[in-house]
Amino acid sequence: MTVLVISLDAYSKPKKKKAEAAPTETLTPTPTPTPEVHVWNFDSDKAGEVPAGWKALEGDWQVIADPSAPSKPNVFGLPAGRMLKSLTSMLAYYPIAIETDPTEYSDFTLEAQFQSVAGRFDCSGGLIFRYVDEKNFYLLSAGCPSDYFALSRMTNGQLGTLKQSVVPTDKGTWYRLKVTAQGGHFSCYDNDKMIFDFDDNKIAKGKIGLWSSDDSQAEFDDVKLTIIGAGESAPTPAPAASSSP
Repeated sequence: MTVLVISLDAYSKPKKKKAEAAPTETLTPTPTPTPEVHVWNFDSDKAGEVPAGWKALEGDWQVIADPSAPSKPNVFGLPAGRMLKSLTSMLAYYPIAIETDPTEYSDFTLEAQFQSVAGRFDCSGGLIFRYVDEKNFYLLSAGCPSDYFALSRMTNGQLGTLKQSVVPTDKGTWYRLKVTAQGGHFSCYDNDKMIFDFDDNKIAKGKIGLWSSDDSQAEFDDVKLTIIGAGESAPTPAPAASSSP
């Protein structure tokens, strides 16, 4: 008797290959936009003249050589004088210098080093922002002898205080003034410490500038403008210091 042996392997179905796993797609991170930053240190400008990119609207603003400048050798400010003008203006004389670029800014951080060398009637200085014209803008200012730190708004030529705190301010001492504006919200800093914040939406956008009062020999250095673009936000502020009305 013949026995026929048949191998089952010959009739087995071919094995299916395992499906290969699809490669994981590598996501390319969205690059963080580089902030638009403008800085003026006045060091390449000629002493005795108004620096490039700026215009003096009122007062004898000029580049001044100062060995105490945070970035040597120059600052932008006001020399001695203006006593008569201060008196004839009943101590309401405000020298102003404005950036000449016509761009109007809405959301940004504006900061600068500031000191007042001297001043018989006043020793104040400040940052102008959302400047529309000489009669309409915001102002963050500080000064002595009243040791004030204030956010104000010039409306139709009338300067009104929005919020004010007592912050020691001395002649011949450099301070860093800074304001962050986002929409109608303003955060105001002295030496990188937030003194207060405030909401106001009367002026939506405008130019930037520098401000002084009466015969104050105000000086500014390292003026810095950082544009806050769409979808960006300013750094979370530190807790506000206690303030006086």
